[in-house]
Amino acid sequence: MYITEVSIKRPATAAVFSLLIIVFGLYLFFQLPVRELPKNIQNPVVSIKVNYSGASANIISSEIIEPLEDVIGAVEGTRHITSKAQTGVAEIKIEFETSIDLDDAANDVREKIARVVDNLPEDASAPQILKQSHGFSTTAWIAITGSKKWSDLALGDYARRHLIDSFSNIPGVGRVQLGGLRSLSVRIYLNPVLMAGNNITVSEIESALRRENISLPSGSLEGSNLELSLSLEKAYKDLDSLKQLPIKTKTNNNVIRLENIAEVKFAPENEKVLFKVQGKNTNPDDKIVGIGLYAKDSASILELSERIKKE
Repeated sequence: MYITEVSIKRPATAAVFSLLIIVFGLYLFFQLPVRELPKNIQNPVVSIKVNYSGASANIISSEIIEPLEDVIGAVEGTRHITSKAQTGVAEIKIEFETSIDLDDAANDVREKIARVVDNLPEDASAPQILKQSHGFSTTAWIAITGSKKWSDLALGDYARRHLIDSFSNIPGVGRVQLGGLRSLSVRIYLNPVLMAGNNITVSEIESALRRENISLPSGSLEGSNLELSLSLEKAYKDLDSLKQLPIKTKTNNNVIRLENIAEVKFAPENEKVLFKVQGKNTNPDDKIVGIGLYAKDSASILELSERIKKE
């Protein structure tokens, strides 16, 4: 009752105390830290990855990252862009405002990249666009092994062609990637002794491969009631025809072919890739490909496991 009595008998004193309380409260209000979002909320993120085998970090930065950053910066809702250039790989991470829909952001990024993809180096792989949003914190790696009849190249090719798209459609899955993938390619192992004996350089072999192994449109042929599309097909369909690639003609009209100076065979595109897993029934000699899943919860991972068994 003392506060009430003072307020009635001495209104000026009560008003001063009230003002002091208001001023002190306003001061503390502006000193409080303000967070727009809780700590466990993550902004939508779209990652871009481009492989350029053999290129240095400086080349990756100037020929891949800079052209992509120029167009990506115009994507609506972009908050931060983080880039990393290392030997053979370019990675760009784009963080968006929380109000931006992740699927729309990824589509915008694809549209922007499509404008400059033709300006990237010819030997660079197509940009991979990966989505990551808040809640995608559950991660699992599942190993896939094949029978003895399957090579590691065939197993990786099957997983890339048939499994990735199927698993990406599972509700709650944010990203699916392959580990230990050894892509099938044609490798040419040059013999330096035979090259020196025939006075042939690496640049001559590269020029011959580019010149002789092409497939280009050549226009169309129109008639009164017929229209035909013409194309220049000079691409090698198998190893035997590729081995007959002419590299150089000597003065005695002898043709030096690719098989005369090199070994041509099917082999992994990158021989340094390896994926290992520990399990009760795992054989050290098994060919293994790993599938990595980034999902919102364990239910999505369980559904992935069931779908793998059906496949």
